Amino acid sequence: MTAPAPRFLVTAGNTREMIDRVRDWGNVFTGNTGLAIARALADVGEVHLLTSNRQHLAQIEQGVGTRWPVRGSAFTSHADLIAALDRLMAGGAFDGVFMTAAVADYRPAGVYQVTDRRPNADGTQTWTVRDARAAKVKSTYPAVAFLGERTEKIVDLFRGRWGHKGLLFKFKLEVGITPEELIRIGEASRVASGADYLVANTLEMVEGANAGAYLISNQGSEFIPRNELAARIAKIASTPRPDPSPRPG
Repeated sequence: MTAPAPRFLVTAGNTREMIDRVRDWGNVFTGNTGLAIARALADVGEVHLLTSNRQHLAQIEQGVGTRWPVRGSAFTSHADLIAALDRLMAGGAFDGVFMTAAVADYRPAGVYQVTDRRPNADGTQTWTVRDARAAKVKSTYPAVAFLGERTEKIVDLFRGRWGHKGLLFKFKLEVGITPEELIRIGEASRVASGADYLVANTLEMVEGANAGAYLISNQGSEFIPRNELAARIAKIASTPRPDPSPRPG
């Protein structure tokens, strides 16, 4: 009897959080890395791409020319992403999860008109503010402040809340630190989330002739050029691993 194809889940893109009904905050990442990884993994097994980039969904609907299909669904906010993962993770075991999505660390929890700012002797400031929440925050205020509330670390939910036993890839971006610091921070982050691998880079490593990332595991770290990263991840995913749990049906 032929063994079923491995099943992989890739998250990609960014989350966007509403400030009012017409404005939001987010980040600059497009999900291209996640799409490339999904395509590479689709030569190994079936892939579900959960992405904020609707153009990528349109592309995979037209077919990606891989051995196995890539299916897709969308999210926008941090809450959308968790709800989608609740559904997908409840639907059966994945052999590998690749959390490339750039998730907001904070969500808007208030908008305020700043009416006064006063420096204090200890280097802090005292601000006087007035609640400015509205369906559309007025553009006439000289200054406004946005209160950010920390969001839950979604990648940390896979081993606990969702009971994922398979391969887990975490992705981490830092800014303005040395490669040595990046590797040290990345390894601590990998262990904290129970991830098998962590892909770490800095903003300075995203583009250019030397673009790439460090692949960190309990075996150490190595630098992978950007154009080789997806294929390398797919090679790791193709290595046989114990089945994480019985498959439904």
